[in-house]
Amino acid sequence: MKIKSNLLNLLGIFFLLISFNLFAQVENGHLELRTNYFYNFEIFYLADFDFNNGMNNPDIFEYQLSYTPNDGDGTPGSGTPITIKIEFEMIADVPSLGLDNRRIFYVLTKPFEFNGEVKISSRDLDMNIDNIYYERGEPVTGLGADETDIMPEEEFAGIQQSVMATGKLPAGSYMFRFGILNEENTRLLSEHQTIAVSNPTTLDIVSPGGALEDGFEVYALFPLFQWESPDFMWNEDNCPECGYFIRVAEYNSTIHSSVEEALTDNSNLPYPDDGGYFRLPIVPVVSFGTTQLYTAENSFQYPLTGAKPLDNGKTYVWQIKKKYPTTSGTETVDSDIFAFTIPSMGGEETGGETTGGANQYLDLLGQILDPDTYNQLFSGQLNGYLPTGVVTLNDTQLTQDQLSILVGQFLSVKFTIQSITVE
Repeated sequence: MKIKSNLLNLLGIFFLLISFNLFAQVENGHLELRTNYFYNFEIFYLADFDFNNGMNNPDIFEYQLSYTPNDGDGTPGSGTPITIKIEFEMIADVPSLGLDNRRIFYVLTKPFEFNGEVKISSRDLDMNIDNIYYERGEPVTGLGADETDIMPEEEFAGIQQSVMATGKLPAGSYMFRFGILNEENTRLLSEHQTIAVSNPTTLDIVSPGGALEDGFEVYALFPLFQWESPDFMWNEDNCPECGYFIRVAEYNSTIHSSVEEALTDNSNLPYPDDGGYFRLPIVPVVSFGTTQLYTAENSFQYPLTGAKPLDNGKTYVWQIKKKYPTTSGTETVDSDIFAFTIPSMGGEETGGETTGGANQYLDLLGQILDPDTYNQLFSGQLNGYLPTGVVTLNDTQLTQDQLSILVGQFLSVKFTIQSITVE
């Protein structure tokens, strides 16, 4: 945090907000405060902040404040101005660092006369707060800091040392509060956003597959890719490249010496191969002002179109890339690389029967039944059962690929199954 010295601290955040237009019918006019935008950042680099010179701060939020006096004639600045104060506060609650609703920064201006409309951003709020302009172009006069408070430098150094020593981002929350007071310090309007701290750098893939040497098999040509990572949100305005990305490629032991080499070879997704990763679908979460927040799910089913089909009898590798916003720009974390094999459709000949294709149906059935029910059925009355490959849904026969897609949709909770009958 560049306040007294250049201190670096990583604070991962998951952003939650409720934003309203706030009104106050004061004695001689109408006062309004609204949030134009509040950009989401998953990591705050406190070295990016300079509360001595707000113009060096990241562009995080913008509020719009307006006052319309009752005795005005409708032209900007007409009528009797109101006398107000501006208050801004940043508070941290990070138990692991001993920060119990600890004030990071606070500023309260001197009383000043106000009449018109201004936009106030994170770059206007510093120890001086004396450089704000009306929308009509004139400066707001009489501004200046009356009270200021800032966390001592040694405390920032302690936060930095703790983070660097553990290598983890501390859990907790931050609050940004912006308020308008009158001369008697009565709060007329107040807006705040709360940010919960997480660890956006955590990214663990779950399925399908595992280490190449473990030889994981997947009986589906349209598998469901799943991973675990803290939820995060972003704005397309300040981070159009954020989200999750995936790359899937074939592994061939005769030409590839590692999974890394295979992943950089010709890909099945994206296809045609552009040398990069395929951006996964994004989901709108909430909009306020001119800002729309987006997030992304932690699962993705291999698509029917827009990708090179996966083939039976081949091995594939895949990786997830996560891009998230920070106050210093977009940052990226890569998952491990998993490998899986899709067995040949023909299977093995056992006593004149082909078992591979049948086992694929059993595997799919095992994914949608709970383990106890599956084991009870196939170790009891269905012991030794081999599916015929005829699957019907509501009297409509399905191919194995169609069944694989339905299983993936069920696992991603896109629909529920009412009943299953094995004949």
